[in-house]
Amino acid sequence: MTTLQAAARRARDDASRAHWLNPERLRLYSCVSLLCSALYFGIWVFRACVLKTPGVFAPGDDFVVFWSAAKLVLSSGAAAPYDFGALRQMELSAVPGLAIGEGVLPWLYPPASLWFVLPFGLLPYGLSTFVFLTGGFVWYACALWRTLPWRDARLAALAFPGISVVLATGQNALWLAGCAGLALTCLRSRPVLAGVLLGVVAMKPHLALLFPVALLCARDWRALGAMLVTMAALMAVSLLVFGVEPFFAFLRNAGMVRESVEQGNALMARMPTVFAAVKLLTGGVVLPYAMHAMVAVAALASVIYAWSRSCSFSLRAAVLVAASLLVPAYLYDYDLVFLGLVIAWLGVHGHRAGWLRGERELLVLLWLMPLWTSVTGAGIGFQPLPIGMMLALALGVWRIRMERMGKASSDA
Repeated sequence: MTTLQAAARRARDDASRAHWLNPERLRLYSCVSLLCSALYFGIWVFRACVLKTPGVFAPGDDFVVFWSAAKLVLSSGAAAPYDFGALRQMELSAVPGLAIGEGVLPWLYPPASLWFVLPFGLLPYGLSTFVFLTGGFVWYACALWRTLPWRDARLAALAFPGISVVLATGQNALWLAGCAGLALTCLRSRPVLAGVLLGVVAMKPHLALLFPVALLCARDWRALGAMLVTMAALMAVSLLVFGVEPFFAFLRNAGMVRESVEQGNALMARMPTVFAAVKLLTGGVVLPYAMHAMVAVAALASVIYAWSRSCSFSLRAAVLVAASLLVPAYLYDYDLVFLGLVIAWLGVHGHRAGWLRGERELLVLLWLMPLWTSVTGAGIGFQPLPIGMMLALALGVWRIRMERMGKASSDA
């Protein structure tokens, strides 16, 4: 590092300490958040498992659909999880009194995803839930640990409320976000491994739509090839072992979910999408789809802009993940754990290149976003979260523009 670079780094560090969100406060706020989360889950588990309060289930009750699907595959074949009646009976055997919709959480994943849940069906439900949630947290934490180079930021990342939302619901978003995060950290050094991990993310196809586009624009043929081969191999093996019936059942259930969302029967207030935001305000289908399509096209253009020419990799990664959250019309608040990756990559670049005015405040806002539905409830009829994701995407694109105009340093 030259004398000029060292002086610039010292100036940035001094400016960082002068900001209200200095390293000391970042540590304090992160510790307070972690303590609040620990108390929240501790009280919840005590009420559910010790006091056995009626109507209070243990954290992670959505996991019952993963466990039930695995048990049904092992006992009745790969088409059984797509049968709502059979799935309901299995779920009720694990969690009596389950009351979501008509008492069933549907299995909406493609048949290839069954390979990843089968091991959990070999364990009792309680132990399986603990392993699933703990493993997902550790996997996601590893991705954040590799992304962030300094300790205080790692602490803030682990305190990210999006993690608590996933642990409370029992969804697989920590596993998938961990795969995406680790793929991005090793993309330049181990592209084949990165491609394989991104192929796993495609078990939720709508979250992986833009990754092939980014790899194609970057001409990263090894990572792109590994991703496509992984997806094709999982599908081929599933077709060979399971047959065609689960695939038709998956398409049938996907169509039912689309109709449910379009009719407003889904939990729209928990869906941080442009489609849901517009539908909550105006109703109908045409205008929500039109507005969502406009934002999705802008997100796609942002990825092409970021990945077609050289720029800091941290900005590329942030733009890609932020855009990936804006493209699907079907998304739930637990998927916002992917937003932790956006915050991490934008934070890495801001720390290295110097902060823009208001940038850290925006990252704090993004950090708090997953709490929206928990704080406001499902009946508020207003969904502002897509605006936050659009601001994150705009920040990444603006940063890239500044860098290409020679106004910022690069970590490419």
